Amino acid sequence: AVSLDSVLASLQREWQPAFAAARRSIHVSGERGLRVRATPVALAQILTTLLENSLAHGAGTVEVAARRSGPSVVIEVSDTGAGVAPTLAPHIFERAVSSSGSGLGLSLARDLAEAAGGRLELARAVPPLFALFLSVSED
Repeated sequence: AVSLDSVLASLQREWQPAFAAARRSIHVSGERGLRVRATPVALAQILTTLLENSLAHGAGTVEVAARRSGPSVVIEVSDTGAGVAPTLAPHIFERAVSSSGSGLGLSLARDLAEAAGGRLELARAVPPLFALFLSVSED
């Protein structure tokens, strides 16, 4: 079990300078005190990939929102950018698919989510919204 609050706070501290340099910001909101079934490293890597992609391809404030939904915790990451092109959206999690870069980030992030018993989805292409679903941990 990992505390979502501590991972999100750490990532916000780590990424805020890069977003500030781009005249953007990260806003974390939602339910507090949530614990999920994942390792801190895997959870941080998944969310880092989403933040990194938003910084490179998105615009405006990045919103990171967490909530409980039944037996799951949903972490949504969105921004106000142009989003994912309709031709790219169905293939966004495939290896070597990218608008720039290696094309491994989202594929590996999805693999990490699945290894933790969760899933990572592109919930909305425009504006972009990624949703990470993980099991609630009562530990």
